[in-house]
Amino acid sequence: MISFVRKLWHNKRGNAIMIAAASLPMIVGAAGLASDTIQWTLWKRQLQRAADSGAIAGVYTRIKTNTLAAVTAAVNQDESLNLHTWMGLKAAPTVTLLADSGNMSNQVRVQYQVQQSLPFSSLFMNAAPTITATATAASVPGTGEYCVIGLDPSAKATGIDISGGTYLDLGTCSLIANSTNPTAAANNGTSSASGGSASTVKAASIAAAGGVNYSSNWQVSSYNPYSTPVTDPFAANVNNIPSNSSACTKTGVSIGGNGTINRSNGAGADTASDTVCLSGNQTIKGNVTLGPATYIIDGGNLTMNTTGASITCDGCTIIMTNFSNPANTGSVNMTGGSINLSPPRPILDSNGNVIGTIGNQTWKGFVLYQDPRATDDGKLTSPQNKINGNTATSLQGVVYFGNQSLQYIGGGKNVAACLQVVAKRVAFGGNSLIRAASQCGSWGETAVGGGRRVRLVG
Repeated sequence: MISFVRKLWHNKRGNAIMIAAASLPMIVGAAGLASDTIQWTLWKRQLQRAADSGAIAGVYTRIKTNTLAAVTAAVNQDESLNLHTWMGLKAAPTVTLLADSGNMSNQVRVQYQVQQSLPFSSLFMNAAPTITATATAASVPGTGEYCVIGLDPSAKATGIDISGGTYLDLGTCSLIANSTNPTAAANNGTSSASGGSASTVKAASIAAAGGVNYSSNWQVSSYNPYSTPVTDPFAANVNNIPSNSSACTKTGVSIGGNGTINRSNGAGADTASDTVCLSGNQTIKGNVTLGPATYIIDGGNLTMNTTGASITCDGCTIIMTNFSNPANTGSVNMTGGSINLSPPRPILDSNGNVIGTIGNQTWKGFVLYQDPRATDDGKLTSPQNKINGNTATSLQGVVYFGNQSLQYIGGGKNVAACLQVVAKRVAFGGNSLIRAASQCGSWGETAVGGGRRVRLVG
């Protein structure tokens, strides 16, 4: 054997064979380690993805039910759906509920482990290595602010619907639907990415507690499905509505009918200290100018559907309620004529300092407020309230229909409005250019923060 090796050593061909034979273990070893490393990396990636998903699921559950048992059950349920490795876990996932830290709340940490022998490495190891993946998720503040909120939490509802030839420019503002509808909580008119092709939408984001229809035709910076719902920011203002007519400073007033009605100047003009109560339906067919007062429509509808009619005020709030039975509060249907309404607000100088006020500051920022105890018919295809402005329309302030649907069709797209729309369900059409409330300090509005989002933090 030794003589054979010597012959190979002094032979060029034999020399090559010997070198190849000597290198073969390294080649096989490198190939084996490379194969095992790829498999380990794949398992690690799959495990990390499952841990990330489990932590996020845990936070959503902790927001609703802050117990370790409930969160662990949610993590286990998510594991059954999103653990894509072919082997099971080494042990049950470790779930930890962490304390709030800074602006991070409802934190959940999840740790997964798997252990499985690999063909090559197992030749040299007494036990297979344990692969670990850890993820932490939390509820964190959202970005920007919401100018449009659809409050309906139903999984069957479409909270915000944008379709047809809508031109909706919210600038740096966002929209959110509280609906948990899994496919169309915020709807583009169809479930496909090509939906909304006839419309233009510009916004910082469109969010929903359920699913959001993405549209490749819109200029939206981000889509945020399955976001944390927003609490009704204005429900408590119902406590500022008088419980009966004893709070009215003026009664027996009507703004309906033909002709010109001017309550903003002259003898007996309505002022900020006035609460003017109008009983029953108010159908505007002429030109109505209101003073900077609070106007309560008791048990009737506010209607304006005549071309050439108008309603104007600077510093007023129109409240829809029903003293005897708030469930029978009337609706607003202004589908014709022109609208020029602005809310009570502070008066600012050029440096932003308050130098006075206009209107009743109890209703600062509110131009239309419907009693949230009004009965909801559950529909969006035929909204209970409609505001359809023409190119001369200027509607500033908060428009609130907390328990009924609203169809808003704006006016000219070159007129920016400091407008907040909050309704049970909202449908948009026409042309609307809306500025964020944070840009509208002179209108007395309070910015509604961008809620909270669930995201990975570690």
